Amino acid sequence: MWTDDLAVGIDDIDSQHKALFEQLDKLLDACVAGGEREEVVTMLCFLDQYVVAHFSAEEKLQQEYGYPGYEKHRAEHEEFMRRINRFVEEVAAAAPTRDFVLRVNQTLIDWLKFHILAVDKEMSEFLLKKMRCNPI
Repeated sequence: MWTDDLAVGIDDIDSQHKALFEQLDKLLDACVAGGEREEVVTMLCFLDQYVVAHFSAEEKLQQEYGYPGYEKHRAEHEEFMRRINRFVEEVAAAAPTRDFVLRVNQTLIDWLKFHILAVDKEMSEFLLKKMRCNPI
């Protein structure tokens, strides 16, 4: 599912994005094999930890280099975390259904592709220019 057009040009961020897509690939593979209900729980646990570390890394770079879109970018991260938390609450309340797994898949694919291709690309263009001029 990872494609080179998703690369933002900042190695740490690209590596983290790739790890996320690898986990998403596992969920999609599990759907084909009939193990999606178990894998969706694994995915949500991974995301619960992943987003904290990944978003913190992105936001730290934005703050270090004075990214003017920081607040808006951070708000998008917070909205994504709220979505993940709602999914975790649903799983805690009842066993995941096939419909639930499909909603999680679609939400992740749609949000990630939009966020990376639009929001993260815009951020990385700014950061890459600053990094070339003022490496930390």
